[in-house]
Amino acid sequence: MSEQPVDFLAVPLADGGTWTRLDRLTDGRIMCCLCFDYVHRSDLNQVDGGVEDVCKPCAAKEAAA
Repeated sequence: MSEQPVDFLAVPLADGGTWTRLDRLTDGRIMCCLCFDYVHRSDLNQVDGGVEDVCKPCAAKEAAA
């Protein structure tokens, strides 16, 4: 099975340029702001009905500290 290459997500801007999101990849993974690993949205910590940019393992470590 051939995997598609993954790159940083580029968001089009109104002026015709693009903004490259270094915290998001084209395959949907998001960077944890503590360990800097890219994880799927379902692996991010749930907070008040939303998610924060911290993965569940890092959130558990922070809660234990």
